[in-house]
Amino acid sequence: MVFMKRLVFGFLVFMISVSAAWAGERGYQLVAGRASKLCARVLEAFREDVDDRWRLRYQHEIFRQIAWKPVELKGQGPKTRHCSSLDKAMFDLDNNGQPDLVVKTTFCMKGSPSDSFYMFPADSAVLEQANWQDLSPLLATPDKFERTGGAYPLTQLPTEETGVSRTTLTGVFTVQPFMLDGSAYVSLTDGRAEWIVIAKYLRGERFEDQCYMRMAGR
Repeated sequence: MVFMKRLVFGFLVFMISVSAAWAGERGYQLVAGRASKLCARVLEAFREDVDDRWRLRYQHEIFRQIAWKPVELKGQGPKTRHCSSLDKAMFDLDNNGQPDLVVKTTFCMKGSPSDSFYMFPADSAVLEQANWQDLSPLLATPDKFERTGGAYPLTQLPTEETGVSRTTLTGVFTVQPFMLDGSAYVSLTDGRAEWIVIAKYLRGERFEDQCYMRMAGR
């Protein structure tokens, strides 16, 4: 049974890889995926959501379903939000049927903005406990994505045909949760924006990768 599941999964990944290679379209291409329908729908949404330089704007309806609001912390904060912003939203990030308080931060590394997120129970008072001079109550949660300066290897959907297993997101990250058919997913990419990972968040610092996409021509 395990062998058959692996065989079917491998065939699915291979077929997705081949269809992406044949597509020959500009913009992002689907390279590997765990669920063909999901990946195809996300790819279609992303292709509708790029600017004239083929960069994602994150303005599609799947992103706008999550209502982010600026966080107002106590203490003296920075004058601009470019390299120091906090936003919050209430949605079921880990898909367990309960709403979560999700705080997304953007801080700069060597002048380039990088995103992280932190998850809490919906009734958490963490934002009342934290302030600009002491963010430790926010950062202490084990449920987070916090990789600035680190790496996110694309190893969950490896195939010899695509060489995905040798690819790693590094340095600074753009992290954008979105909703599709009532489920939450996370879009991850790095400063190069060559590869995008679509993943489900599993709590802690664990993710289940669903799709790998790559910018054509790179």
